[in-house]
Amino acid sequence: MGKRDRPGPRPAYVTLRDLPGTRVMFWVVEACPYCGGQHLHPAGNLRTADPGERLGEQLAPCDPDRTYDLLLPPRPKKKNARQERRKERRADKLRDWEDETW
Repeated sequence: MGKRDRPGPRPAYVTLRDLPGTRVMFWVVEACPYCGGQHLHPAGNLRTADPGERLGEQLAPCDPDRTYDLLLPPRPKKKNARQERRKERRADKLRDWEDETW
């Protein structure tokens, strides 16, 4: 059985953009969880508003009966390449040291 449509708000990841030539900022939903389209939500004035206040539950422009949560996208995981290389070098040094005979 498939999952039914959830009654609660779905997450929608947004990016903050400004309107060129003005002081207006918008939260842009690239892919709406309901219709897959792009939507804009006003975030306020560039100088005086705190755009974070507009995050949270908002009405979906494609279907005003539904809401979604405006959320910042998750941060990418850190790359631990440097630490991995250090571990490999240390392991190689220990192996070389253990191989030496006194």
